[in-house]
Amino acid sequence: MNSEPIRYIIFGAGAVGSTIGGLLVRAGFEVVLVARPAYAEALRRGIRIEQDGEEISFNADAVTEAAELAPTPRDVVLITTKSQSTAEVVEDLFAVYGPSLPVVCLQNGVRNEAIAAERFERVYAGLVFLSAVQLRPDLITLPAGRVLAFGVYPSGVDGTAQQIASDLTSAGLEAIASAHVMAMKWGKLVANLNNATHTIVGYWIERGMRDLDMRRLMFEVREEGLRVLDAAGIAVEPPEDAPSPIRIRKMTEALLRPPKPDGNDEGSGHRTYPSMWQDLYLGRKSTEADFLNGDIIEIGKRVRVPTPYNSTLLEIINRMMAEGLKPGIYTPAELHALIEARAVAKT
Repeated sequence: MNSEPIRYIIFGAGAVGSTIGGLLVRAGFEVVLVARPAYAEALRRGIRIEQDGEEISFNADAVTEAAELAPTPRDVVLITTKSQSTAEVVEDLFAVYGPSLPVVCLQNGVRNEAIAAERFERVYAGLVFLSAVQLRPDLITLPAGRVLAFGVYPSGVDGTAQQIASDLTSAGLEAIASAHVMAMKWGKLVANLNNATHTIVGYWIERGMRDLDMRRLMFEVREEGLRVLDAAGIAVEPPEDAPSPIRIRKMTEALLRPPKPDGNDEGSGHRTYPSMWQDLYLGRKSTEADFLNGDIIEIGKRVRVPTPYNSTLLEIINRMMAEGLKPGIYTPAELHALIEARAVAKT
């Protein structure tokens, strides 16, 4: 990078991308967002972000495809699309920029960086803990927690990663540069396995965390994922002495404890809906479950670890998508019983 400020291209300006872009705009950074037509129009007219009793309103430059971008040497692209769109996005960006563009995969899942590295020379892994909810184009609700981490793919830190982390911190996010972002992303993949669980039972995250049946089910889903990744020798956390916003083993063990008495009940506080829940609710035609639960299933086959929980979740999510079903077709107890019955039937 040269000494000039970065111009941020946010590719995939949905809830997460628009939130990051909006906070950067508010902080005075130059930003262009790439979004679906209705969302791009809303960005140009003005979007409202509600967070912690505060409202942030902003409007921004927005386009609907990579071909509309006018490249500059200062550009860094943050890809915030779902994983199923990454290959297409990478090809579109490569056609406009060529191989030297710095690309950050600020997405769930762990395959995106490798896809980007097939075309680009400078690829960065990005971890995002930012549970933004956008059920209409002009309004985003942002619950507590907005942590990000950036590093060189497959490992390491350079000046660009440090600059991105610094810029996003100055914009009001909590961002760090780390050499261990891919391990963090594997840990987050394990946490995100329950995006499917919440979607199937129709719970928002706060409700799920206060439901004992749901906590037990979530524990089993995560434990299955950890067994698979441990058998495959894949690190799911940085070393103990390295800073990290996620320690998935402790987070998973905590699900066996009763919920905190001061947590949100069903009628108070923000409702944080996983992006998969939002996809089905809004009638979209794909989810990233194949890049989350599906990856655990495929690795499980290779290392011969059964995956009845994730296999059942993926099968149900794909059926819901194909049939246009909305979130909430089973209770947690019903879903748990169904998975256990299938597991017994296959033994």
